[in-house]
Amino acid sequence: QKTEENIKLVTEDGINLKGIFYPKDSDTAIILVHMLNSDKESYNGFASLLNKDYAVLSFDSRGHGESDLDWNDFSEKDFNKMILDVKSAKDFLSEKGYNDIYLIGASIGANTVLNYASSDSQIKKIVLLSPGLNYREISTEESAKNYKEDVLIVVSEEDEYAFSSSEKLFS
Repeated sequence: QKTEENIKLVTEDGINLKGIFYPKDSDTAIILVHMLNSDKESYNGFASLLNKDYAVLSFDSRGHGESDLDWNDFSEKDFNKMILDVKSAKDFLSEKGYNDIYLIGASIGANTVLNYASSDSQIKKIVLLSPGLNYREISTEESAKNYKEDVLIVVSEEDEYAFSSSEKLFS
């Protein structure tokens, strides 16, 4: 089994993203979506653990890490376009032959994951790490109502906003 490889993704709207792909002879692949002002490297340890059983793809969302743009210049619309980043990662894995694709996102990445999953019926499992009802105008309540598949929400009581948001999203 070869180790991870650096990849380039191009979104529907022409944004170049850099990613790390951890291949695995498996039907299942997991996409990792980082939090604001972070990057794909933040998941290196977690990705290696997951890669024992699954293929894994972590990438720099638009405006982060080695990807195009700068999130500091983003409008509400730009933040909401991060959903296209997840789609390009999912398309990459589908082309590689992975049938079961799960999503894990942290903070604003969790919001993006939930919104993407609610629009793609092929996504059967998601994990939301400290999601919010609204991060940078990426709102989640509508998507939480629409997404009918398996969801695991992980949050700390100390993270008051994410905790109260998670309770509302859960209900």
